[in-house]
Amino acid sequence: MPGPPSTLDARAIQPLLQRWARAVVRPDARVEAVRPMPGNSGLSFGFTAVGDAGGEESFVVRLAPPGVRRRGNTDVLRQVPLLRALHEHAVPIAPVRWWTDDPEWFGTDALVQEYVPALPLHMTDASLGVRVPEAEVPVLLDRAVDTLVAIHRVPVESLSGWEAPRSIDTELAFWDDVLRSADDADWLAAGRDLRAHLADAAPAGPRTGLFHGDYQTNNVLFDERAQVAAVVDWEIAGLGPQWLDLGWLMMMCDPACWHPSYRGRMRVVARPRDLLRRYEATSGARVDQPRWYQALACYRFGAIAAFNYRLHRTGRRVDELYAAMAPSVGALFERGVHLLREPDGQVD
Repeated sequence: MPGPPSTLDARAIQPLLQRWARAVVRPDARVEAVRPMPGNSGLSFGFTAVGDAGGEESFVVRLAPPGVRRRGNTDVLRQVPLLRALHEHAVPIAPVRWWTDDPEWFGTDALVQEYVPALPLHMTDASLGVRVPEAEVPVLLDRAVDTLVAIHRVPVESLSGWEAPRSIDTELAFWDDVLRSADDADWLAAGRDLRAHLADAAPAGPRTGLFHGDYQTNNVLFDERAQVAAVVDWEIAGLGPQWLDLGWLMMMCDPACWHPSYRGRMRVVARPRDLLRRYEATSGARVDQPRWYQALACYRFGAIAAFNYRLHRTGRRVDELYAAMAPSVGALFERGVHLLREPDGQVD
C-alpha cells in the first residue's frame, strides 16, 4: 500500500488516487489526467477514473494542508454538511462523493466531489472561462445573482450544529486580525480608517443566514447553455450577515474599487445598482444599507490582499496574483470610505 506523499503534487498523489478509485469507484479503475485545479490553495486535484471495460467518471479531490491546524479554509471536512444541505435545497454544487479524516488514504483529511464540466465567467482572463459575447455578460451576471438568492434562502435549521452565527462585530474583528498581519504603514492607517467608518455606520439588525464569503463569478460555473452549473469554493462560507455576499459581488464588478493597473484587466463589469436591483427583484426583499456591505467587502478584500502580498514579498508564499493586486489595496480602502460618506439612496 503506498504511503502518503511527502509533497502534494500531481505525480506524487496519483498512486493514492489509484488506490482510492479501485476501492471506492470500481475494482478495475485506472486513474488518468491528474492535474492541479485552479485556485490559490494548491491542494486540489482533478482526475478521471477509467474502467478497463469502458466508462469513466471524473472527480476533484480537495486536501487539507498537512500539519496545519484545521480551521476555516484549511478544514475541508467542514464543507461536507454545508454541501449536503445546499444539495438538499437545490443549490447547484459539485456533488460530494466521499470524504475521510483517516490519514491512511492521503496523509491528511480529504474531500472528493464529482467534477462538473463547466467554466466560470472569469473576472479577468477570458481564456480561463466560458466564452460569451460581451453583450451577454449582464445575462450571466443576472443568473449569478439569482443563484445567490437561492443560497441565501437555504434555511439555517438545515445547518443545525454546523457553526455559530457571526455578528457584524465578530466579522469585523476577524478581518481586523488579518489586517494587522500586513506590514505597510500606509495600508494599516487607511484600513483602520475604513474600519472606524464601518463601525460607526454598522447596520443595527442585519439579515442573518448562510453566506458564501467569496461570491464572485470566478466561483460560479456555467455550462454550455450559459446556465449556472455549480457554485464552488465554499472555504470561507459561514452563518452571519448575508448581504456581505452581495456587497462582495458589487465590489468585484465595480471598477471604482480598483487601481487602474487592475481595472484595465476587468472583463466582468457592472454597476452596483444593477446588481442590487436584480437581487431585490429576485428575493422580494429590500436590502438595507447596500453601500455599507460593499464598503465591508472593500475592507475584507483589502485586508486579504495586504496579508497575501506580505507573504509573497517575504517569499513565504509566492503568489503573482496578489503581487498584481497590491496597488489596489489603498484604492479599496479609499473606495470603502467614499461609499460610507454617500447616502444609500445614491447607489452607483
